Amino acid sequence: MIHLIRKIQIQITPTNTSNTINLINYNCRQLQQQKVNQNIIRNNNNNNINNFIIRGSQGNHSLYHSYSTSNKSIKTDNNNNNNSSYFKSLKNLYKNIIGDQEMDTTTTTTATTSTPEVDAMKVENENNNNNGTESTIVSIKENTTTIQYNSKNEVFYNPVQEFNRDLSIMMIKLFIEQRNKELADKKKPPKKIRILEALSATGLRSIRYAKEIEGVEQILSNDIEEAAVKSIEKNRDLNGVDANLLVPNLGDATMVMYQHRDPLKQFDVIDVDPYGAPSNFLDGAVQAVAEGGLLCVTATDSAVLCGNHPEACYHKYSSVPLKGDFCHEMGIRILLHTIETHANRYKRHIVPVLSLSIDFYIRVFVRVYTSALECKRSFSKLANIYSCVGCGSYNIAPLGIIEEEGRSIKYKLPILSKFVDSTNCKYCTKLLQVAGPFWNRPIHDKEVCKAGLKHIEDHPNAFNTCKRMFGVLTSAYEELADVPFYFRSDHFTSVLHTSTPPVATIRSALLNAGYKVSSSHVQAVIKTNAPFDFMWDIWRTYAKTNPPKNTSPTSPAHFILSKEPTHKIDFTMHPQAHGETPSVPKYLPNPKENWGPGSRAGKKSAESHEMVTIAQKRKMNQGKYTKDKKSRKDFSHVQCPSMVNKGECTKGGNCRYSHKTKEELEKENTATELNQTEQENKV
Repeated sequence: MIHLIRKIQIQITPTNTSNTINLINYNCRQLQQQKVNQNIIRNNNNNNINNFIIRGSQGNHSLYHSYSTSNKSIKTDNNNNNNSSYFKSLKNLYKNIIGDQEMDTTTTTTATTSTPEVDAMKVENENNNNNGTESTIVSIKENTTTIQYNSKNEVFYNPVQEFNRDLSIMMIKLFIEQRNKELADKKKPPKKIRILEALSATGLRSIRYAKEIEGVEQILSNDIEEAAVKSIEKNRDLNGVDANLLVPNLGDATMVMYQHRDPLKQFDVIDVDPYGAPSNFLDGAVQAVAEGGLLCVTATDSAVLCGNHPEACYHKYSSVPLKGDFCHEMGIRILLHTIETHANRYKRHIVPVLSLSIDFYIRVFVRVYTSALECKRSFSKLANIYSCVGCGSYNIAPLGIIEEEGRSIKYKLPILSKFVDSTNCKYCTKLLQVAGPFWNRPIHDKEVCKAGLKHIEDHPNAFNTCKRMFGVLTSAYEELADVPFYFRSDHFTSVLHTSTPPVATIRSALLNAGYKVSSSHVQAVIKTNAPFDFMWDIWRTYAKTNPPKNTSPTSPAHFILSKEPTHKIDFTMHPQAHGETPSVPKYLPNPKENWGPGSRAGKKSAESHEMVTIAQKRKMNQGKYTKDKKSRKDFSHVQCPSMVNKGECTKGGNCRYSHKTKEELEKENTATELNQTEQENKV
């Protein structure tokens, strides 16, 4: 038995990885055909042929890819051994946040949070040819867990959400620690928690919960698809998880949560991570979570929450979004508003722990409590926004106001004139548009962010995405808690038609005036408590040395710049102009191309599934709108409206309408109909 092993060493980069893999697939098929034609290799029972080993580099991370044509495997290697030194180098930057404790980077994590192996993700495709059909089983290794699923889309899996799963594991660990402290304060013993993953798919998240989180009594891993439940059972056994610890369940997620509304049956943690909007599951989730429990919700319909489809957002979330620079934070606050209103119906309310907009989805962690008094206060936690369509200036008006005098509490409606001057913008005279309601309270718990940073420093190799988690939590910790929304500096320059100054220059002007400034976890922006009066004065002062060109008398720029600044602006560089921790990477690039959502799982899509890459799909859809435009209805038999009304048409031969008279067109149409009738009769 002869085995031919060809080894090819190729240097690859993150931008051409997918192209390289496609080339490997092609070369494998060619070599396999050559093997058959030349009779070089005798097929054995295992049909092992042509192995390709590719080695490349991505920054400081080593990548190893191995590929086989009959046992196709792609192995990506993220070396996290340097995470300890990475976080140790950042330690001095965080003494004011984490504390002055020395970080122990030599100790390893416990068995439940074991250090990830060298392989961050391992994919194996096992092809079994039965009657000419190909059945593909894909094996994925993520951190401590290995799962297998059918690649023909019968079960949903998306590697992009590894950050989501890593973050969820850490947040549940922090929740357990915090709740045990709360029980200790009440002189009660700690108890294990029960977790519900309402939409489990492959069961990867539940298995990782079981293997990496201590203090868990039971995990109910639910899915409505029978194929998914079988996958959960198989993967549970594959990873050696106790059957009593992880229980697969076939059922509708909403009904499962309704069946656990009784306080004795409620879950301490509920994870709702659907494909699309979570609005259908929120009513059951806020009832099935235990008192003070943790509710984890994901919304992948960012296009709806961020303002592309306001009508869809209203019927899903009972709120109208505002499309603008801060649309991602607007989406977070709309989701929190929806969860709060669902909880209020059952005399419950939420306390946000961590709320993030990541990649293409929104992920929020909230604790749910029962209090009729807090439910009465809820309308003061929500607000509407009145935004100018011209310059983007806005005012925020709460839905309600609470006045407290001693034991007396009065709930009142707001007077709009106290928050909005008129229906026109006072800066550029353009009209205002209204959006909301949305959550108008802090979206992060600073103490939890601080504990999360400490946890990552203590366990630098616990997750494959530790560096990104550290950056995101740093940004969330530094965000101004009492300031909703943010600005992009180029927004002001686009309104005023001026050049864009460095962000540090604008931050310095705000800091020198005594205002607070921060960035956002979403992107590098300006979040400040300075009023718009001061903000526009900054740009009026800047425009004096960088004047715009050819502004229209009716443009917002003309009205704004026609007024003189009323504040003294100091652009002297401030020590905090670059932020509290400028050396910490906060906005890391995507690890590879096409980093986005996956396709929905289902039997129908599984039957018709074809292995088409995202790049191939994008190429197929290239110019589809132009094609649709060209294939639109033929108007060559319709008289040109310009010829009828004006007696002439400026488009000439390029006009899609006919320039013939009405009588001529009627004769042609009649002749065409007669010909069609004759042909039909012949048939």
